[in-house]
Amino acid sequence: MNILLSSYDFHEEWAYDTMNPILKEDMKVVVIPFSFDKKEVQTKEDFDLHYGKNGKHTPYIYRPFHYYGIHDITILDYFRDDHAYMQQQVLQADIIFLTGGLPDQYLIRLKECGLSDFIHNQMIIGASAGALVQMTHYHITPDDDYPKYQYMWGLGLLDGFEIEVHYCDSYIQKEGIKRVIEEKGLPVYMIANDGGLLVKENHITCFGNASLIKSK
Repeated sequence: MNILLSSYDFHEEWAYDTMNPILKEDMKVVVIPFSFDKKEVQTKEDFDLHYGKNGKHTPYIYRPFHYYGIHDITILDYFRDDHAYMQQQVLQADIIFLTGGLPDQYLIRLKECGLSDFIHNQMIIGASAGALVQMTHYHITPDDDYPKYQYMWGLGLLDGFEIEVHYCDSYIQKEGIKRVIEEKGLPVYMIANDGGLLVKENHITCFGNASLIKSK
């Protein structure tokens, strides 16, 4: 089962009816926050500022899981954890949570740590970059991090469609979606910050502010 989001706020009303039946209090969550910008996170101390016990992103990662009564949450440490430990944690997880950030950097680090081959049998929840990287391939609409439109490769967990995360009905997003449809002939789903997709056995369910844009 794969869940594709734009934000971490899947405890809110727009997501509750979809998420509540599938999230159980006894589940083990492993968070892989490896999508960081290498200019911002270069050391163990930098990593701690973002994802440590008192890191600026940590409360927002914990919050939705705590809301559903899940407290067995492990955040993998890119700088301190050895690869065998990371792989073991992923194998033992019921849920893998993939964070937002830079998807191309994400894939590089997942492969570097030998994790890409272990992410497939769990429930996988990803937000923004964590949603994009689940795809076999995806497009990047130009933004502050990626000035040029481009296609990138992901983990290969999902294919046959593409997604536009953080959808806000902007001209540049509409043009990016149009280009995917024209060049690849794939349906595209828009996922706003208060929306998501649940993909199970090749069936896609939209919830919140998410929908199919167009199919060629």
